[in-house]
Amino acid sequence: MKFIAKHKIFLSLIAAIMFSSFLSGCFATNEKKVEEVVSETTTSTPSQESAQPVAEESIAQTPQESAPVKTEKSSIFPPNLKQAKAVIHPPYETKVCTLCHKSKNPKNGDDLIMDVPDLCYQCHDKKAKEGKKFVHGPVAAGACTICHNPHKSENSSLLKISNINELCTSCHTAKEDFLRNTQNIHPPVKDSCINCHDPHTEDYKFQLRGDRKKDLCLMCHVDKQEWITTVKNKHGAINIEKGCQNCHDPHGTGQPKMIKGDTIKDVCLKCHSKTQIRDEDGAKLINMGKLLKENPDWHGPIQWGDCAMCHNPHGSNNLRMLKKPFPTTFYSAFDEKNYICFECHDAGKIKNEFTTDDTNFRNGNVNMHFIHVNKKKGRTCRACHDFHATKDYPHHLKKKTHFGKINFPIRYIETPTGGSCAPACHARRYYDREKPVKNLK
Repeated sequence: MKFIAKHKIFLSLIAAIMFSSFLSGCFATNEKKVEEVVSETTTSTPSQESAQPVAEESIAQTPQESAPVKTEKSSIFPPNLKQAKAVIHPPYETKVCTLCHKSKNPKNGDDLIMDVPDLCYQCHDKKAKEGKKFVHGPVAAGACTICHNPHKSENSSLLKISNINELCTSCHTAKEDFLRNTQNIHPPVKDSCINCHDPHTEDYKFQLRGDRKKDLCLMCHVDKQEWITTVKNKHGAINIEKGCQNCHDPHGTGQPKMIKGDTIKDVCLKCHSKTQIRDEDGAKLINMGKLLKENPDWHGPIQWGDCAMCHNPHGSNNLRMLKKPFPTTFYSAFDEKNYICFECHDAGKIKNEFTTDDTNFRNGNVNMHFIHVNKKKGRTCRACHDFHATKDYPHHLKKKTHFGKINFPIRYIETPTGGSCAPACHARRYYDREKPVKNLK
């Protein structure tokens, strides 16, 4: 208290200069590259200068392997904090060294009137820096001068390095390798670590500015906030365990959309290789990993590893989170607009009553798809086909078809120019592209 009373005038001056310095730090920018850390002498004691951040759990997962990206350091860490003129710490600008030092002419940093950070808290609000649940290592260690120069700097906030990410990676070295060698980096990460992390303290783990499961993500991805809230069929993965991070790495990966797998299919199978319960109605979802393992004839999107060609991983208003409509019943009057199938497949193989080239499923030139589908009680595609994988029959034909609560065998037999089937109670019926067959009812 004697110290504060003695220097009351100086403290008033400090407050005014600090406000001016703050404005300068916020608005003045200069794009010149800074090659070296500002070499200004600091007032830290030798023990403070060598202080290391308190060890905390790594804030990222191990980067996935990807093709190295050759980049210059300057392209990763542009000097976006450099100011038009030097930023001077108000106590230093007053040239009254005894505000911080015991001597009027200090020659080194070992004669501070009190230890850092208590000295810093004579002016800075301690509650603002240490008043939250999770504290950054240097802050917890009271090592303010690891990041800030106590005298002056060419950078905003008296930082020792002209780019936030370069400053962070001076300790978090694995992240520098990640930034150099990862193809798809999350834009907020590439811009600045402090877009998501507070460099001092926060109430969320890793000093994140929001809950890491999804709340932090939705601060930027507002379109996803509305979507996942309003869609009828929600994806359970968004609300379990790690939330968005179940599928995405928040820093980046070598894959598009920062997905945590070589393909979207690989990500999906992390959960869908066991029986899952659908949130909407409690129905059991098939073990897709087992199905694909046991049935090697995969549908195209499965072969390409892209489940998201058909399904929206964030939820959908359509059956089974499909991106486009598909009939929900075994029987349905045909309407091209109600089938996602025709995003890839030509609708002519269904719509044309007579054809010689739209489909091989024809009796002479009579389109057998048309016969099956274009009725008041037309069969939907899933009556005969499995959209993921099959083994016993070609053309992704099912071994059995669901009719009510019963599974009827299709009993399909293929011939060089046609084939036949005998589903359920029906007699076997034939088709031949070259020699049309007349089936008896």
